[in-house]
Amino acid sequence: MWSRAKRVMPRRPDLTPETLLPVLQQGFAAGRYQVYPTKLLGADLVIKKSAWTGIALKIKHTDQNTVLRYGPFSPSAGVRMLMMGLIPLLIIYGKSWKPMMTEFREFLDRTPQFQK
Repeated sequence: MWSRAKRVMPRRPDLTPETLLPVLQQGFAAGRYQVYPTKLLGADLVIKKSAWTGIALKIKHTDQNTVLRYGPFSPSAGVRMLMMGLIPLLIIYGKSWKPMMTEFREFLDRTPQFQK
């Protein structure tokens, strides 16, 4: 439930946060979500729906493949520090994070840049 999902693709050295940003802004976000780069450890890009709901993305390149790791995330530092108890996490996961993760997974499945 709390682990990040991943998409393993053939080696794609051209897939960087800078090249992925416009693809996500135009294809996935399209005015509904805000997509921006981040300096947080374990994340290259953030897709933000609200202060409580978002997805963190990390691109990892190996000799054989490229892995896109993504998982539910609260973009607001204040929310992460002050409001993230077990009960709020369970409520947010069921009502916001899970549907957003499903929508993102479907976007990856239909977008040629992310095919396996």
